[in-house]
Amino acid sequence: MILEMRKQGWLWTEEYIWHKKNCHPGKWPNRFRDSWERLLQFNKNREFSMYQENVMVPMGSWIKTRLKNLSETDKKRDNSRVGSGFGKNISNWLGREMAYPTNVLTLATETSNKQHSAVFPKGLPAWFIKLFTKTGDVVLDPFLGSGTTSIAATELDRNSIGIEINKDYYNLAIKNINNCTKQPVYEKTQLSRVK
Repeated sequence: MILEMRKQGWLWTEEYIWHKKNCHPGKWPNRFRDSWERLLQFNKNREFSMYQENVMVPMGSWIKTRLKNLSETDKKRDNSRVGSGFGKNISNWLGREMAYPTNVLTLATETSNKQHSAVFPKGLPAWFIKLFTKTGDVVLDPFLGSGTTSIAATELDRNSIGIEINKDYYNLAIKNINNCTKQPVYEKTQLSRVK
């Protein structure tokens, strides 16, 4: 998929992991539980909008003890002792209440929708919608499924366009969106036969 996207001019920009903190046992006796999924970010240009401040996370209680008494090496870029080339300046964390998150999103697999085979929690698309869009922007979901992404977009004051070729899933998505957002969905059904 990555190679085909690149052929079409898309740049593979970032990879995220959805860590399913309550993953279920798999179907097969000789396989481990499926506790993560890859999420790939592609962009058409090297310059793109990203609103990282919208997904920042609290620093945590560790800063109260770790930053209380800084050593001299904590106040300058201290290179890794294992020779990896990485270094850190601990004093850069002083005064911060929030930090940028990692690219691992830990969310439970719980969802209110049980009628679709590939469901995910509303928090998953909501995180990306907050990261890459502003209020009033349009979110396109080319695989509408049960409508979770459109619901998240609407709740975050974004406009949403969804595309679904499976008529049963399309009807399910319209029902879910109408029930969850309390706003009627403008439906435009276009049927075409793919050869």
